[in-house]
Parts: sequence; structure tokens; C-alpha cells
Amino acid sequence: MKNQHLKQSVLTAGVIAGAAFFGGGWQEAHADTVKNSTAQITTTNPNAATSTTDAQCAVASAQAAVSQAQQKVDSASAAVASASAAVNSATAAQSSAASAASVAQSNYAIASAVAQSQMPSSAEQAAALNGSTIDIKNANLSMFDNSSSDASANVKNQIGEVNVTENWHFNQATQKYEMDPSLKDALTVVPTLDDESMTLDPTKLTQAQQSEISDYVAALINQIRAKFGLTAWIYNDMTLAQALAIVNYAYNSQNWNTNVTRDHNRELVFKTVNYQYDEGIDSVKADWENIGLMSANEKQPNVISRIVKTMGDLKRVATVSIWDMLFNDAHSQNSHARMLLSTNTEYVGVAMDNYGVLHIYGLIPSALQKVNETQTALANANKDVETQKGNLSNAEKELNDAVDALNKAQDALEKANLLMAIEAVAKDANQASSSQSTASSTKTSNSKSNKQSSLKDVTVKATSEPTKVSQAKHGDSQLLSTSNAITTAEPSIFERLLPQTGNRNGLGMTILGMLMGMLSFGFLGLRKRCY
Repeated sequence: MKNQHLKQSVLTAGVIAGAAFFGGGWQEAHADTVKNSTAQITTTNPNAATSTTDAQCAVASAQAAVSQAQQKVDSASAAVASASAAVNSATAAQSSAASAASVAQSNYAIASAVAQSQMPSSAEQAAALNGSTIDIKNANLSMFDNSSSDASANVKNQIGEVNVTENWHFNQATQKYEMDPSLKDALTVVPTLDDESMTLDPTKLTQAQQSEISDYVAALINQIRAKFGLTAWIYNDMTLAQALAIVNYAYNSQNWNTNVTRDHNRELVFKTVNYQYDEGIDSVKADWENIGLMSANEKQPNVISRIVKTMGDLKRVATVSIWDMLFNDAHSQNSHARMLLSTNTEYVGVAMDNYGVLHIYGLIPSALQKVNETQTALANANKDVETQKGNLSNAEKELNDAVDALNKAQDALEKANLLMAIEAVAKDANQASSSQSTASSTKTSNSKSNKQSSLKDVTVKATSEPTKVSQAKHGDSQLLSTSNAITTAEPSIFERLLPQTGNRNGLGMTILGMLMGMLSFGFLGLRKRCY
């Protein structure tokens, strides 16, 4: 309604100016209206004489607001450009990471195929076992999910192996340690004659003896995994070299006797170590470690040397140790069993340290490490791309908000400019009305000159102020008040500008008519800004 009223006011002013061009005698016929309207506009806007200064202050304030809003737009635009560049950079890094991950995966596939080709065949694994086996009976994988620390929850109790308090007994007749008879249904060990005749010291194994026990234990683990329907692990001379490198680094070089410490060397065992194999040097790290053949009593740390005298003895105690990890592990929440039956391991390494302790590792060779590293890098790159896209979206939103704020500030400036122009017209009308009342007796010769001068002043005043009104549909109370005064007092504003005789100043009226038309169409038009 305010906009409609204001449009009507300015349009009416245009109509009056046009009428003045065609009817020179209108003012004389409406002298009383002129007088009354002049008084009315003065009453409606009593501060018209001084309001131009207030309007100028409003314009200055609006201009400052526009300047500040423009600065925010510029800053937000720079932020969008920076965020866009960050997205491009992150996308390039993502592409590079994806390429590196692909290459690493390809290299690992090649290395894995080579390692697989060097693994003992099924026939060779069976020959290494020579009929030795661990009977899992009615066991299933879900049994090993038991997290109880209660020894009574051992899986062995679920498969009928109860009351096994000791795995070994000393036979006075033979003067040897023998496997407890209660284990006879749980496992079978069939050493060869060569095994029984090969004497050894479990704390000082030769490379050949390390290789034989490593192949035996790895083949036994794969046999058990097959019974549970799991994939066989890769092992070969390279995995033995890797396992020995870890044992030497974390245990032998540190004089770490697990029979005494009763624990893994957690600080070092999972670090990446170098190893030499096939005249080359590579690196490896352990993903997990199981330890077996520990003395049951730290006061007797060398008991393994008294039990094990031959390769046959070593294979027997190793088999019992594997069985123990599977079915007597409740005290460790079946963690050893879960490692042996893991689906996340591809390579297994077996080695014995200088204290007769058996170490079993899930291995991560360098090629697999590279795969893991590049996959991690790719995941981080993908995350970074999403983060940078989010930052760009936020920056774009802030830019849009800044542009909206700038539009509103410019609208306010346009309204302030228009208000200043209209109030200038009202001021001139007020001054002209006062002059007219004191000089009415001599208006015949001076009226035309005064009218032309006033027309010039009003035209210059109105056209000298910025009158961008494309968004004036929002309006304000002060603008509406002034427009109401002009609408009501339109004759009093323009009567003094109209000719009192039949003579017409076509040029002046045309300028005034164009001015009023410009104002009216400015209210009707909407301008869209683009940034």
C-alpha cells in the first residue's frame, strides 16, 4: 500500500506538470487551493526547512553501510576463490593417492604370487607333518569368541578334554619328560626316525633346525585352519628370515627371556625391522605374536632344555603348545586361538629364540605395508576432499549472505537518496509559498520569472540527487509521510510553477514532466544486481 501511494503521488505530480503545459490559467482559478496546500505541506512536515540536513546524514550513513557490505562481499569472494583452489588441490592429491594405491596393490599382487610359488606344496606340508595332527572334534569358530577369564571356560572342556592339569610328566623309568596321557585323544604326534635320532639344544638351533621346526609348525597351523574351513597361510624360507629378524631384534639382542619376564617385548616386537633374504635387504613388521614353550615356572626358566633333547621332542612340545593356544586359552580370553584362526593374516612366520621360546607371527611384508600405507593415504585424501568441499560450500553461503546484505544496504541508500530529493522539493515549495504570500500583488510580471527560476531549482535539486529506486517496494514510514504530504498538497507544490497567463514554457514543463516520469517508473521497475 505504501508503494502504491508513493507511486500515485509521483504520477500525480507528473500529471499536474503536464496539465500546466496545456492550461496556463489553472493556477489563477485555484489560488485558494495553492494557499491551502502550501499550509498543509508545512503542517504535515514542519521540519521541511531543516530535514534536508537529516536526509543527508541518512544518505552518508547508508553509503557507509554500502561500503562496509561491499568489503564483506569482496572478502567472501576471496574466501570462495581460496576454498575453490583448496578443493582443486585436494582433488589432485586424491588422484595422486589413488594412483599410488593402485601401483602398490599391483606390486603386492606380484610379490604375493612369487611368495606363493615358493611355499611348500600340499604334499610337502603333509610330509613335514608325517601324520601328526590336532583333533578339533566338535569345536567350532564361535567357541573362540569366549572372552571369559575363568579357566573353567576353556574350550577344551567343550570337546571332552577335562582335568588336564599338566601337559608333561617326568618318567622315572626312562628319565624323560613325556606328554600327559590325557592328551592322547586331543592330538597325535608322529616323529620320524630321523627326528628321534636328531639331538639338539632348543636354545641353540641351527639354521636347518630352525627351518624344519618352522615348516612343521606352519604346516600344523594350516592343517587346523583347513579343518575350520579357513584359507592356508603363506610360509617359506622368506617368512622364516622375517621371523628370525624380529626375534633377534626384539628378544635375542635385548636378552629378553620370556620365561622370566612372562610377557612379550611389546615395545619392540611390533616395530618394522630389516632382514636379509636372497642377497637382498627388505623390511617387515609383525601384526601379532603368539608365544609358546614357556616354562610354567619362572624359577625354572631352562626347563625346556631338560624336556627337549631331540627334534622329535621339539615337535611334540610344539604340537602341545599349539593345542594349548587353541583349547587352553581362557586365561587370555582365547586371544591366541583367535590369532591362529584369523582371517586378516596372509603370511605366517615361525622361529625360536635363544631361550627355547617359540614365536609365531602374523607378518606384514614391505609390499603389504606399502598397500596399507597408500590405502591409508587415499582414505585421508578422500576425507580431505570432502572437507574442502564442505569449506567451499560454507564460503559460497557466506558470499551469498554478503551479497544479500549488500543488496539491502544499496536499497537503503537508494531510499535515503530519494527521500532527500523529495524533501528538497518540499522545502522549495515551503519557501516559494512564503514568498508568494508577501509578493502576491506584483506577481503579474514576476510570476513567470519566479516560476521558471523555481522550476530550474526544483529540477536541479531533484536531478542532482541519486534516485535509484529499483527496490523502493520496501519503503519506510518517513518516505510514506512525505509522499502523503505531496499527494495531498500536490497543487500547492506545483501551482507556483504553473504559468499565470496563456504563455507556456514548454521546455521547463517537459523537463519537469520527464523528471516526474522518471521517478514514477523508478518505483515500478526492479533492477537485478549481479556479483
